[in-house]
Amino acid sequence: MNDKWDFNMDEKTTNIYRNLNEQIDKVFRHTCQGSIKTRYRYEDGMNHFAKFLAENFKKQNLNKIASKHLQAYSEQMQETGYSKSYVTTNLSAIRFFVDIKGGNSKKLPTNRQLGVLPRTKEDRIGTNKAWSDTEVKKFIEYANSKSEVRYADMVSIAYSHGLRIHEVARLDKSQLGVALEVGFLTVKGKGGLIRSIPLSNKELVKRLYIETKSGEKVFINKEEKTHKVINNLQVFIYNHNNDFRAGNKNLTFHGLRHAYAQN
Repeated sequence: MNDKWDFNMDEKTTNIYRNLNEQIDKVFRHTCQGSIKTRYRYEDGMNHFAKFLAENFKKQNLNKIASKHLQAYSEQMQETGYSKSYVTTNLSAIRFFVDIKGGNSKKLPTNRQLGVLPRTKEDRIGTNKAWSDTEVKKFIEYANSKSEVRYADMVSIAYSHGLRIHEVARLDKSQLGVALEVGFLTVKGKGGLIRSIPLSNKELVKRLYIETKSGEKVFINKEEKTHKVINNLQVFIYNHNNDFRAGNKNLTFHGLRHAYAQN
């Protein structure tokens, strides 16, 4: 498979990955559950998951796959641009693997809880995923009316700078301070790529800078888990599409980048 994200594994990480692969191979060699085609696809999905675990968690074995592993994995797949079909199949592979090893996949979060939303007609046939300026304004108004000022600001800064959801979540006070000084917002994005975006919506950036304490992140409080805030925002957008969208297209946070690219 030509992977969408570049795994950067040193020798130690590669050895961890090989060890995980051996565990996966052993399980699939001794099971007859499902069709041959399904087993091949699920094994491929587990190998992909193993790469992620090796690189991001340095996990030595697959005995205790936890919610945090699925959450981080599903977020990275979606952020990287994998199709919903690919994401959901790989998550199914993980649950299949857990059950075969005698675990209980029902204890793991559902796709909806992970922020992996059902495929829509637009996902299958394609559509313009970009938010319109009116939709962005309506979302901001709606979020503010529900006392979700943070969500309104996260959407606003993403729309004006073309940021991914993880780039928004990682923003800290120092980044905004530098941006106000030099006129460019610098972020570390997918694959570790550092990019600088011309500063836009300076009033918002200045307000967020003033409101954020020194040394802290802009949108994530110290006691919060980043993935939980991201997931809650994604679910909020999904649940309230009808309150701000124009037409029947399914708007997602990633559609803000499409909008930025079109402007």
